[in-house]
Amino acid sequence: MKAFLAAGAWFTCAVLLVIGAMVLLFWIGFLHQISILFYRGLALIAVAEGFCFVVLVLACRKWTVWKVRDAVSACAFAAGAAVCLLIVVPVTIDRSISVFMLTQMAAQPDRAFTTAEMQTIFVDLYVDRYQQIERRLEEQEVSGNVSADGAGFRISPQGLAFVRLARFLSSVFRTDPRFVMPSTDPEPSAQP
Repeated sequence: MKAFLAAGAWFTCAVLLVIGAMVLLFWIGFLHQISILFYRGLALIAVAEGFCFVVLVLACRKWTVWKVRDAVSACAFAAGAAVCLLIVVPVTIDRSISVFMLTQMAAQPDRAFTTAEMQTIFVDLYVDRYQQIERRLEEQEVSGNVSADGAGFRISPQGLAFVRLARFLSSVFRTDPRFVMPSTDPEPSAQP
């Protein structure tokens, strides 16, 4: 039981070191030039992992019961926890339509909103003023899923492979298939 508690404490320290360092690095704006939040988060986790590894290796010297392999395994575990946190918290907040709607409603908590009003707010602010379609296309171009040409953006072979993967995962997890399948509705008419 004592070994189990010691291992739990070791892994907990690694998780706290990595997540704490990642949050601090986000907070101070380190690597802010990486515009895609998810990619910046992964880079910050890598930096935090290096810090954690150094701390744990130094701890191995002080407490000889711990070996470098223990530092490696704790760092790997902590990386997994940090990636999960990154995806669930900041990336979800950054990309969530639900969070956007709730934020708009929170600005006027005593008011009721109709579905039509929320749709208008969404299009006027999120799509038009905040230019989220443009942002997503730029991110997909940086990711290699689309490429720009004279006519607009075209999906790349990598993008097609991603769509196939997304469709497969959608079927496995039973997510809403409308978001991974082409619309069966007629093409929208072009805006004048």
